[in-house]
Amino acid sequence: MKSLIKLFVAVVALLSFNCANAQENPYELANTVAHNTIVQIKANKDSLSDRAVAEKIINENLMPHIDVKYAAYKVIGTSLKNTTAEQRENFTKAFAENMKNSFIKVLTKYTSQEIIPSAVKAVPEDETLVSVKMNIHEEGKKDLELVLKLRKNKKTNVWKAYDMVAENISMLESKVSEISPIIKNQGIEKAIEILNSNETK
Repeated sequence: MKSLIKLFVAVVALLSFNCANAQENPYELANTVAHNTIVQIKANKDSLSDRAVAEKIINENLMPHIDVKYAAYKVIGTSLKNTTAEQRENFTKAFAENMKNSFIKVLTKYTSQEIIPSAVKAVPEDETLVSVKMNIHEEGKKDLELVLKLRKNKKTNVWKAYDMVAENISMLESKVSEISPIIKNQGIEKAIEILNSNETK
């Protein structure tokens, strides 16, 4: 019994160590998150038509590592100074849901491909923005580039992704082009309403 307990403790410690290392290095983090997400998508490919299954995969494997607030504020842009704290909070919540929907649409297309991880590089202590390029490989086809853009929070030193570029399309830039004009011309409340109604692409 004691041997089993020691083994369990050792495994937990190893997992915690690997997780901590991934948090400290954006390349390791991006590789781990992308790998785990794709593995879960492939394992559940016959059930992805069930929205709840796809959403669970994205919620558990991807969303905890997304800097939703930073991405949301990038979309609000120069209009940020004209918003209240409550409006920013409501926008961020609506944007998070919309972002999750976009991840589901993009990532659930990759049900049989393999992810080729990025080479892990050392990152200078003062570096706060990193783009990690990976490839999605499918036999007989040209590899597709998948890029996760990550940002280090200066207060917590934790790296999180704020954008994903798949097939040369930036999810964040797409949202900026769709939503920022609405905020400028019709106000943030209208943008929140549209996000909640899932009318954006």
